[in-house]
Amino acid sequence: AGTTGGGCGPCPANYACGTANGLQVCRASNGIPLFSHVFVIVMENTSLASLATADGGYPFTPYLAGLAASAATAADYHGVAHPSLPNYIAMTSGADVTGIDCDCQPVGSACTALTCSTAANLLTVTCGCPQVTPSIADDLEDGGLGWKNYAESMGSPCNTTLSSPYAPKHVPFLYYPQIQGNAARCNAHVVDLATLASDLAGTASPAFSFISPNLTSDMHDPTFPNGGTQNYVDGDTWLAQHVPPILASAAYRQGGLLVIVWDEDDNSGGVFGSDDPVPLFLLSPYATQGGFQGLAHADHYNLLATFEDGLNLPRQGQAAGVNPLTEYFPNQ
Repeated sequence: AGTTGGGCGPCPANYACGTANGLQVCRASNGIPLFSHVFVIVMENTSLASLATADGGYPFTPYLAGLAASAATAADYHGVAHPSLPNYIAMTSGADVTGIDCDCQPVGSACTALTCSTAANLLTVTCGCPQVTPSIADDLEDGGLGWKNYAESMGSPCNTTLSSPYAPKHVPFLYYPQIQGNAARCNAHVVDLATLASDLAGTASPAFSFISPNLTSDMHDPTFPNGGTQNYVDGDTWLAQHVPPILASAAYRQGGLLVIVWDEDDNSGGVFGSDDPVPLFLLSPYATQGGFQGLAHADHYNLLATFEDGLNLPRQGQAAGVNPLTEYFPNQ
């Protein structure tokens, strides 16, 4: 059941025909447009202040500099925890991640306080911490929508083996037992990044695409500590290669959303537990562009709420009680 209005076509229940960025679209009561497809690229361990200078320049990342001028960015967006893994779990399930204290693996002996801690995280963590909680993937399938987690350097689908530059800890859908424990489901949905190009070129783009670059491409490595200049260059080069095909695809152009976001700031695991803003770039035919900067305080739970409302899905966990990123989608 729903309403029909103008050029929107039938709108789902609790959505109404409106406009966003001058285009007619079904909108939720909170203003989030109904997206045809959602793409999210997650980069690693970089504070906004490290990437962009005080005057808004991006000295090491010319491609991102162009996006900052032509798209929309956030001034006060944050990760929700340290280290990396809990941020990935938060933005795909809304789970309370306060108990995930290290970048544990999707498989392996159960983590303990001794094997999964800030100190243990300085070394390669081999214990496992599957997350027994629903994820956005479950709701997508319940709603008849497709999804994929594309992971660079994964090789075979559903690969849980750490082999640098491939890092399973950046592939969140490996951590949900209802996915990883179902070989057919996992192999169909958690796949190597190489398959993205053919999906974009054809008609197979899923409604929700979560894209995990490898450790060299995501600004995480090879420089230590994380956030070195070479990391920025590597990540910017990767984005310049992979973002344009998404923006040129019918999946994006017919009413999609692309978000490029960083998991946490570059002082992760620091003694003082810093919570510096991290970069977020938001692109959509329905969003304000041209260098718009969102000022509202937001984090990965607000982002998940945006995905859920934009795909007409129920809210999960901590995302249930937060505001989505409505300031990017004005009535115009």
